[in-house]
Amino acid sequence: MDTASTRVTAKVSRRKLLQAGGAAAGALAASGALQSTFAAPYFAPRRFQGEKLTVLYMQSGTYDEAARLIAPEFEEATGATVEVVAFPYQNLHDNAANDLVTQTGAYDVIDVAGQWDGEFAPYLVPLNDYVERDGINGDDFIPNIWQLNGLWEGNRNGIPNANDAQGIIYLTDLYEQAGVSVPKTWAQYNENAAALTGNGIYGASWTGLGEQLQGSWLSRYWESGEPLCDENWRPAFVNDAGLNAIQLLRDALQYAPEGMPGWDIPTQMNTVLAGELAQSEVWPSFIRADARNPDKSKIVDRWALTPFPGPSELSLWNLAIPATSPRQDLAWEWIKMYTSPENAKRFALQFGVGSPQLATWSDPELTELYPEYPQILAAIENGKPIWRIPQFPAAWDVLQKELEKTVYQGADPQATLQTIADEWNRLLDQDPPTAPYVE
Repeated sequence: MDTASTRVTAKVSRRKLLQAGGAAAGALAASGALQSTFAAPYFAPRRFQGEKLTVLYMQSGTYDEAARLIAPEFEEATGATVEVVAFPYQNLHDNAANDLVTQTGAYDVIDVAGQWDGEFAPYLVPLNDYVERDGINGDDFIPNIWQLNGLWEGNRNGIPNANDAQGIIYLTDLYEQAGVSVPKTWAQYNENAAALTGNGIYGASWTGLGEQLQGSWLSRYWESGEPLCDENWRPAFVNDAGLNAIQLLRDALQYAPEGMPGWDIPTQMNTVLAGELAQSEVWPSFIRADARNPDKSKIVDRWALTPFPGPSELSLWNLAIPATSPRQDLAWEWIKMYTSPENAKRFALQFGVGSPQLATWSDPELTELYPEYPQILAAIENGKPIWRIPQFPAAWDVLQKELEKTVYQGADPQATLQTIADEWNRLLDQDPPTAPYVE
C-alpha cells in the first residue's frame, strides 16, 4: 500500500509546500436595482488601461460564472482586461500550488479553499494594509467565517468570498408518497433511502470524487459528538464512532446509483436536477439556484433543503493575491469588487452562492426566494473546519483514498481507520503544527 510520503511525492506542488514548512437575478439586473461597486476606490477611472488581470477560480458554474459576469464591468471601470481561468475542484489545488511554488506568476488572484490557508500562506500577499485602508469590516461577515477563512498567523491573506455547509436536498412529493419525514439522524436517512428507492429513483447519493466522500463520513462521525483529533492534532477517530460512520455509508450505498462513486460535483448536480434522486447530499450553493430554474431543472417546486443530521464540514473560500503578481493593486480592486455587499447579494440571486456576509442571509428578497436560508446559516455557524495546516492535502488524500477502499471495495474498517491515523501521525511528525487545533 502507498504511504502518505509516496502520495505527496507524486504531486510535486504538495511535496514542496510541505517542505516549505508550512430568474430573480434577471429581473434585478433589468431594473438596475443593483450595480457592482468598488469600496472606496483608490485609483482614477481607467487608471489600469492596457493591463491584463488573470484570476483563478473553481469550475463550478457558480464562483467562476460570477467572475465572468462582473469581468466586463471591471474592465470598464479600470481599463484593464480580465481573463477568468477555472479548473474542477480536484485539479484546482495543484494548478494553484504549482504556480505558487514555481513562482511562475500565471495568476494575479486565486480563489483559495480555506483548508489551503496554511499551505499557501508563505506565497501570498498579506492584505492587512489594504483592509485597513479601505475599511473592510470583519463585523460584516459571519463571525466564524471571518476567523477561519483567509486568516493565518495574524495575517489577513484572503477576503472570504463564499462559504457553505452541506445539506440534504429531497423531493417533497416522493417524501409524501413514501410517508417519510426529514431525517434527524443518519440512521433515519438510511431508513428513508430504503423507502424511497425503486422505479428508477434512488434514495441516497453523494459526490464520490474530489475529497467529497470524506465529508459524508465526517458528518456521520461528528454526529456521535466525538472529536476528530485531540488538542495536539493527533487522530482520535479509531473508535466505535469511526466504525459506525463507515457502516452508515456502506448501508446507504445500496440505495445509490451504481456509478455514483465516480461522480464529480457537476454529474451529481445534473442527476439531482433530472429528478432521479429522492435524497442527495449536496453543497446548497451548487444547487439552490439551478433547482429553481425551469430551463435546467425537472424538480421545480418539488424539492426542499435541510442541513445534515450531523455537523457539516465547512466550505470556505477566499480571494488572495500571489506574491509573484506584479499587479497587486489591480488585483485588490478585483477582490473588492467581487466581495462587495452588492455583489454578494447579486451572486446569491443569480447563482445561489453562499455569502460570507451576514446581511445577505437576512435580506428579505433572498429569504423569500430561499426559505431554507435560516437553517443553512445555522449549519454554517455550527459547522466544523477541516485541517488548515500545510499537511492538509496529503492527509485528506489518505482519508479519501482509504475511505474509498472500505466503503466501496470492502476493506476492513478497523484496519482502514488505523492506516489513516498512522499516516496522519507520520505527516504531523514531519512538521509538528504550531497553530492551535480548532474543531
